[in-house]
Amino acid sequence: MKRIVFLMLMFSCLVTLAQRKKKDDTDSKLAALRQTKNKSLLQQKIKALENGSDQDLWTLIQYYDKNEIKKDVVTKILLKKYPDSPNAQMMRLTSFLKLKAVEDMEAHLQRMVRAYPNVNLDLEKSFVANMYANEMNPSKTLQYINSIDNPGFRLQALVSATQEMAAINNKKAMEFAARELDNAKKLKDVSFNGPSKVNRQSAYYDFINLYSKLLFKEGKNEEAFRYTSEAYHHIKDRDEELIENYAFLSSLNGDYVKALPVLAKAVEGGKLEPRYINEVKKGYTKLNPDKDADAYIQGLKDTFIKKIRKDISPMMVNEAAPNFTVTDVNGKVVSLADFKGKTIVLDFWATWCGPCVASFPAMQLAVNRYKNDPDVKFLFIYTWNNVPDLLSDGKEFLAKRNYTFDLYLDPRNSKTKQSAAADAFKIEGIPAKFIIDGEGKIRFKVEGFEGKDEAAAEEVAQMVEMARKKV
Repeated sequence: MKRIVFLMLMFSCLVTLAQRKKKDDTDSKLAALRQTKNKSLLQQKIKALENGSDQDLWTLIQYYDKNEIKKDVVTKILLKKYPDSPNAQMMRLTSFLKLKAVEDMEAHLQRMVRAYPNVNLDLEKSFVANMYANEMNPSKTLQYINSIDNPGFRLQALVSATQEMAAINNKKAMEFAARELDNAKKLKDVSFNGPSKVNRQSAYYDFINLYSKLLFKEGKNEEAFRYTSEAYHHIKDRDEELIENYAFLSSLNGDYVKALPVLAKAVEGGKLEPRYINEVKKGYTKLNPDKDADAYIQGLKDTFIKKIRKDISPMMVNEAAPNFTVTDVNGKVVSLADFKGKTIVLDFWATWCGPCVASFPAMQLAVNRYKNDPDVKFLFIYTWNNVPDLLSDGKEFLAKRNYTFDLYLDPRNSKTKQSAAADAFKIEGIPAKFIIDGEGKIRFKVEGFEGKDEAAAEEVAQMVEMARKKV
């Protein structure tokens, strides 16, 4: 899933209005094919498409979607006749998804380079660079980023790879970005041409914006302020993180008048980090020396908690939890009965699930909050995966990202393709979370993930509190 999402994001830069019009044409031709019952007429239509445009071949590829042999034949025709087309590029990109090891992807790319010496393969190179970034291999990542022909797209690929590293290790991502900072600055005023029309300044400020956030997370406030200010004053559509970071760093530099409203709004929206609370208190005290800063901050927190409770109260249920079984990291099989009297949070996840991984920083905050509470237990249940060694894969994934989760396994049956615990809860999608009270009753069940990390963590905490108090 993660690779597919990244691939689609890269490919989106190819989509234009003209292509959307072509899609309408493809849809009509595809519908016509599927509606043709006369075999002789159907073959005539297929033959015409085989000898037609790249869009005609794309129509056939979709028509043969469930016939891998015929689909492969048409794909080869497309790649040979129209190697520069967006559709050919899409097929080259999706071909990486059949491979698991990044070394195999690298070899696959090298075969492409030899097969298409006159075709721009920047997207394909960026894909491999991103996969090496996920492996935290900076030298290989940079090797393929530097092989990208278009300077603007190279900078965009650098941003994407750095983001991939940052999701695993912020400090190493910051160090990686720092080494490329001078090269990024050189490209700021270079005119970019080529098949990927990239706005040079947008690419540069995307990089600076990301770099400033990495610095901020590492507490390098002075340097972070320099680059945050640059991004803040040049990016028109500022994201919330950039706005809040700029306000926080401005407050550190004494600009309380402009910073306090932004920081107070952030706290009221769930930004409850101690450094934010302290900065709000400092700013409020400076601007309102005759008022109670602690009461003001508590009011912001109370507003946030009330909103969370108001939002989640309608979600409460009272259902008997199934007597599921999962396996812990020591091979011990545990069931619902083993947690009698405790409030438990079940988080069903998988390594390929983008929203699952996106929710983990929030879940780590929730875990930290209850780490000294023996009556609350979090079970991170690795499910819906066919990897040979579920335990090693799960442990490696979590350790690589420094998550201190209690890992449990819900292996998929090789014959039935079912995952027992996930099936017991009738899960339709992941991440899926269940908050179960001490009497074995499901009190909350949530699928998906969205929102700020702090707010999402508080939502889980309030669900736990409401479940254990039997609200």
